[in-house]
Order: sequence, then C-alpha cells, then structure tokens
Amino acid sequence: MGSHTPLRCPICDGELTHTAIRDIGGVTADLIWQVHAGECPVHGWFQAEVISRPPREIFPVTRPFGAARRMVVDGEELFSFSTVWNDVPALIKFSKVDPLDPQYWRVRRQAR
Repeated sequence: MGSHTPLRCPICDGELTHTAIRDIGGVTADLIWQVHAGECPVHGWFQAEVISRPPREIFPVTRPFGAARRMVVDGEELFSFSTVWNDVPALIKFSKVDPLDPQYWRVRRQAR
C-alpha cells in the first residue's frame, strides 16, 4: 500500500491514505487495466477502474478492491460519483490522453 494515484475523496476532495493500485492485466498490448483504491479518514474507502482512459466513476467500497457500498450525502443515496471525464468533448475522449491526469479524475458536482 502507499501507491501514487490521482484518486481523491469524491466528497471532500481530500488526499487518500492507504492507497493501492492493482493491475488487472492488459486487455490488449496497448491498453492498461487497473483498479485504484484509497481511504479517506472521514468518508471511508473508494476505488476507480482505469482501462487506458480516466475513470468515468468513483465508487465507495467496503475495503480496497471490495464490494460497492451505499452512501448518503446531503440526504441523497449514492453508489457512485461520476467524474468530469464524462463531460469532456468527443475530440478529447477519442484522442490519446494520459489516463492518470488528475484533471479528469475530479468528481462531477451533483445537480441539486
């Protein structure tokens, strides 16, 4: 544990502790497939899956590489947090980007 990851707490944007990265393996020769996990001291464990692109969602989990867990944030039940990667223009989505670029790992703010 203690791997460097751009994953941050999707609730408070705090740096995560006890971080870990698990290589799932190559899908093909030029695609990386990883799961990044880390613990927020206040909000618990989170993880995201990277398949040669920044993650589309960050999931609250029971433990590193564990099952998704339910969270209630501001009275709203959530099982995942969408990232800004979902909102980037198609021109960027289909170009070569660094999947570990922190700007794409930021959480999309929930509409209220």
